[in-house]
Amino acid sequence: MQRHLFSLLLLAVAITSIVSCSSDKSGIHIPKDASFALHVNVKSLTSKVSWQEIQQNEWFKEAYANQTDSFARKILQDPANSGIDVQGDVAVFVKKQNQGGYAAVEGNVKNATAFEAFATNVNKGGKVVKTGDVSVLNTGRTSLVAWTNNRFVFISDVPMGSLNSRFNSSSESGEPFAFSTDSLQKFAVELFDLPSKNNLMSDDRFAAVMKEPGDIHYWINAEQYYNSLGGMLSLLKMNVMFEGNVYGAALNFDNGKITFKTKAFVNKELKALMEKYAGGKVSADMINRIPSKNVAAVFAFKYEPQGFIDLLKLMGVDGMINGFLSSEGYSTAEFVKATKGDVLLAVSDFEIKHETTIPNPDGGAPMVIKNDMPHANILFATSVNEKPSFDKLFNILQKKSQEVPAITSNVHFQLNNEWFAASNSPEQVNAFLSGGNNNLPFTSRISGKSFGGYIDMQRIMKAGAPAVSDSSAKAALDVSLGMWQDLIITSGGQKDNAFVGEVEINLVDKNANSLKQLNKYLDSMAKILHTKRSPYDAQVKITDPAGASLAALEPVLHP
Repeated sequence: MQRHLFSLLLLAVAITSIVSCSSDKSGIHIPKDASFALHVNVKSLTSKVSWQEIQQNEWFKEAYANQTDSFARKILQDPANSGIDVQGDVAVFVKKQNQGGYAAVEGNVKNATAFEAFATNVNKGGKVVKTGDVSVLNTGRTSLVAWTNNRFVFISDVPMGSLNSRFNSSSESGEPFAFSTDSLQKFAVELFDLPSKNNLMSDDRFAAVMKEPGDIHYWINAEQYYNSLGGMLSLLKMNVMFEGNVYGAALNFDNGKITFKTKAFVNKELKALMEKYAGGKVSADMINRIPSKNVAAVFAFKYEPQGFIDLLKLMGVDGMINGFLSSEGYSTAEFVKATKGDVLLAVSDFEIKHETTIPNPDGGAPMVIKNDMPHANILFATSVNEKPSFDKLFNILQKKSQEVPAITSNVHFQLNNEWFAASNSPEQVNAFLSGGNNNLPFTSRISGKSFGGYIDMQRIMKAGAPAVSDSSAKAALDVSLGMWQDLIITSGGQKDNAFVGEVEINLVDKNANSLKQLNKYLDSMAKILHTKRSPYDAQVKITDPAGASLAALEPVLHP
C-alpha cells in the first residue's frame, strides 16, 4: 500500500488540479519532443465538481474506510496536505529518449517540508539525496521523485525503443531497454532547468491548442511515434503520414454534453494536398436515403477521387496499387472517373436475435443456431460518376466475391447510374437505390462537413437489453440509459493553419454539467459493483497469508 500511495495522490491531484490556464505557462516544463502531453484547467474543473463531491462517492468512501494508515487518510481528506500546490501547474507527458523512454508528472510544491514528509512516508526506508538544490528519492526500481522548494517531478521508466533496436538487440532475453534510476534522476534534474527553446510551450502549434477554451488539453506528436519504428516505413514514403504531424484537442465538460475540439497540424506535402482537394461536403440527401428510421450508427464522408490517388503517390504505394489493378484490367485513372467520392456506411435495425442462421459451406440447408446474438442491417454505398468505369470495378468485385463465398455469400450488392450499394440485406440495397427521403433527425448534425459520424447510444442499449439477464447488469444498463444519449463526430476543414474537427458526446440530462453527471454516474456504477461483490466478499474473506480463507476451503476439507 505504501508504495502505491504516491500514485494515488497523483491521481487525486490529476482529478482536481493539473493545470490552471490562468497561471504562468512559463512554469510548465515539457520537452518539445514529447510524444504525449496532458493539461487540465483546474479552476474550470473544480467549479464543476469539487473534491468534496468526489469524497461522497461509494468508491472513495470504501477506499478511505479500508485505509488504516493515518497519514494516507490525511492525504485523502485533502491532497494539499501533501505539500503539493493543488492550485498550481502540473504537466503529464511521455517522451522517447534514445533507446527507451520515460513518463513524468510535474508540478508546483507549496510546502517543501510537507512534501518531503509525504514522499518519505510513502516510501518508508527510502533515503533522500541532494543534487544541488534538488532532492531525490527513489520510489521503486524504475521510478523516483525529485523536488526543489518550488517544483516536483515524478518520473518513471517507459520502455519504447525502436523496432530496429529490438531486432538488433544483443540481449538474449529479448527484454526491452530500460533506464536505471541514475538515468531517470539525470532526466528529472534537467527538467527543472529546461531551456525555453526546448520547452513545448515554445511550439506555436501547442500554444494554439492551449488557447482553445477547455477543461482538459492533450497533445500527440505523430513524428515521435514514427521514430520508434526506426524509419522502417521510409521505403514506402509512409513517413509523410507522420513526420511533422501533431494533433491536439481541448475537452470541455459542458451542460448536457462532453465536447472535444480537435486540431491537426500536418507537414507541407500533406497540407498542400489537403488544401488542393478541400471543399467536399457530406450530402444530406445521401444520409436521408438510408432505408430505415431505426438507425443506430452512420459514418459518411466526401473526398476527391483524384486527391486519393495523389495521396497514394505521396505515400509511394501507387505503383503497387496500379500493379494489382492492372492484373484485373483496371487502373487508378479509371477509378477516378468511376466515382464522385461520396461514401456512406450505416448500421440500422439493431436487435438481439434468439436464432442465428449461418450459410452451410457445403451448399446444403443453412444451419440454425439458438443463441442471443446481436444482429443489424449494414449498408455501404458510394456515388457513381461514369457508369462504364464503375461497371468494370463492379465486375471485378463480383469476380472476387465468388472466390470467398464463405465471407460474401450473405453480402448483396447492386449498381445503377447513380449509386453502388452493398448490404447483408437485399431489401436495404433495393430501397437505397430506389431513392427516398426519411428525413432522419440527425442528418443536419453531420451533413455539410467533409466527414460526419453519428452513434445512437440509447437505441443500441435499448436494443441490447433483452440479452441482459443478470440483475446487476440490468441495473448498470438502467443507469447508463439515464446517462448517455448519442455521439456526433464531424470534420470542419481548415481553420487558422490547422484542420479542425469536433466530437460531441450528448447526455440525457441537458441541464446539469456533464462532469458532475459523470461523477454521479461512476458513483452509481461503483455501488452496483459493490452490491454484486458483497455476497462473495461475505463468503470468501481473505485472512491468511496464502490469500485463501478457511471459510472458502471448508467445502473442500469437509465435503
